[in-house]
Amino acid sequence: MASTDNQNSSVFKHFNWKTFVSGGIAGSVAKTLVAPIDRVKILKQVHSRHYDGFGIFESFYRIYQIEGFLALYKGNGAQMIRIFPYAALQFTSYETFKSLNKRIFKEKSGNVVNSLACGSLAGITAVSFTYPLDVIRSRLAFQFKGEHVYKGIVDAVIKIYSESKSIKSYYRGYLITVMGMVPYAGISFSSFEHIKKFVLKNHYKYLTHLGSHKSSTSETHIYYELTVVGKLLCGALTGIVAQTITYPLDVVRRHMQLSGMISEANTKMGIIDTFGYVYSKYGVVKGLYRGITLNYIRAVPMVSTSFCFYELSKKFFGLKTGEFVKIS
Repeated sequence: MASTDNQNSSVFKHFNWKTFVSGGIAGSVAKTLVAPIDRVKILKQVHSRHYDGFGIFESFYRIYQIEGFLALYKGNGAQMIRIFPYAALQFTSYETFKSLNKRIFKEKSGNVVNSLACGSLAGITAVSFTYPLDVIRSRLAFQFKGEHVYKGIVDAVIKIYSESKSIKSYYRGYLITVMGMVPYAGISFSSFEHIKKFVLKNHYKYLTHLGSHKSSTSETHIYYELTVVGKLLCGALTGIVAQTITYPLDVVRRHMQLSGMISEANTKMGIIDTFGYVYSKYGVVKGLYRGITLNYIRAVPMVSTSFCFYELSKKFFGLKTGEFVKIS
C-alpha cells in the first residue's frame, strides 16, 4: 500500500489574498445553496408558532405559498455580508495555524489532537469577528410576513443595539457558539484532512486522479488530487460527523440568539439554563435534536460544496491541493 509523504507537503502562500478569496467563494456558494434549508431549520429549532406542527417539506411549501419564493432566502443578504469574511477568515486562519503547527511540532504536527486544535482556533477566529452579523441574519430569517420587527439590515442593527444599549446585544449566545465551534470546526477540518489523505493514499478510482504538480521527489512519488466527486464525498462525510456531535449546541445557541423574539423565553437565561429549558420542555429528540434530519440534508451539500469550491478555487489560483504519494 502506498503512503503519503508528509515531508513533501509544503505550505503554500498562507494568509494571502488567494487563500482568503478561495475561502470566501467557498463559503458564499455553499451558504447560498442551502439558504432555504437554513431558514426552515431556524424556524423549527425555536418552535415558530407559524410553522410548529408542520413537517420539513410542508414548511417549505408553506413559506412559498404564504410569503413567496424569495422568502426562502429571507436574511440571506445579511448572511452573505457575514459569510464571505467568515469563510475567508476561517479557511485562511486554518492554513495559517496549520503552517505554524508544522513549524513548531514538525513530525508530530499531523496527529489528531494538533489537527483538531488548528481547526478549532480557525473557527474561533472567524466567529469572533463575524458573530454580530449572524445574530442579525437569524433575527431577519425568523420574521414572518405581516409581523416584521425589522425593516432591513440597518434597522435590525439599530434595534438590536437598543435592547441593552451596548455591543453585548450582538453577542448573545456567543459563548455557546464558541463552545460549539471548538468541536465543530476542529472535527470538520481534521476529518476532511484525514479522509482526504486516506483517499489520496489509496488513490481510489473515480475519487482521485493524477495531478501536474512538480517536485524534486517526482521520481519516487506520484502527485494525486481529488476529483470533484472525491471532494464532494469527503466533504459530505465530514459534515455528517461534525453535525451529529455538535447539533445540540446549535439548538441552544439559536434559542439564546432569538430570546428577545420568543415570548416564552427568558432573555436573562444563560447557557446552562437555556440548555435545561430546552431539554425539560421538549426533551432530547424533539428539543436538543429537533430539526437534525433537516440539518443532515443541509450539512451534506453545504460542507461538500464548501470544501469542494475551496479546493477548486485554490487550484484555479495555482495553490497546491493534492498530496505526493510514495510509489509502492
